[in-house]
Amino acid sequence: MFIIRTAILWIIISTMINAYLMTFPVPVLRKRGYPANYLIKRNNRIDIQNNRECAGFSTAYVLRHFGIEADGEALYSSFPSKMRSGNVYPKGIRTVLRKKGLKTSYFKGTIDTLKYEVSKGTPVIVFIKVHKDFNNLHFVPVVGYDEQFVYLSESLRQLVNCNDANNSYNRKVTIKEFKKLWNVKNIYMPLYSNTYITVEPLS
Repeated sequence: MFIIRTAILWIIISTMINAYLMTFPVPVLRKRGYPANYLIKRNNRIDIQNNRECAGFSTAYVLRHFGIEADGEALYSSFPSKMRSGNVYPKGIRTVLRKKGLKTSYFKGTIDTLKYEVSKGTPVIVFIKVHKDFNNLHFVPVVGYDEQFVYLSESLRQLVNCNDANNSYNRKVTIKEFKKLWNVKNIYMPLYSNTYITVEPLS
């Protein structure tokens, strides 16, 4: 009984800390209609990071989508919600985008809800593992999908696996593989699998 109580207490404390540091993702389960295939084709460049600046680079990519010139490395240098390791909580991305005049939402959903958001025409920043068998985490914009693949604007050079002439994406991942990468759940973050940040103008 003591062990069960301790485990429950640990989950409650972890959830409260994460909600403060990361903001709490809003669950979305409802399946909505969306095209079978979709790719955001707005002109944008894909920059490559050198260290752990994926939060800065994914945020800069989204800013450029909205016509706001941004450099990932420069943005990352003054990023809020940064850990000693250099990693950044999702809250930091939302704070930077809000300061640039954009509205963000943080959701916990499914492949269907993610596809629906991408089909609106704006890159969606997902929170995934760098590799499915390791716990290193990574932010990257999703810019398209079809029935087999998710298409990403990848800032980690070693993960780039294709070259699109329109510069819309440089990495594609099978949906099966993406689901494994998207499962970031661990004892410290029990509620943060399948999460993503959506962005839109404040209007």
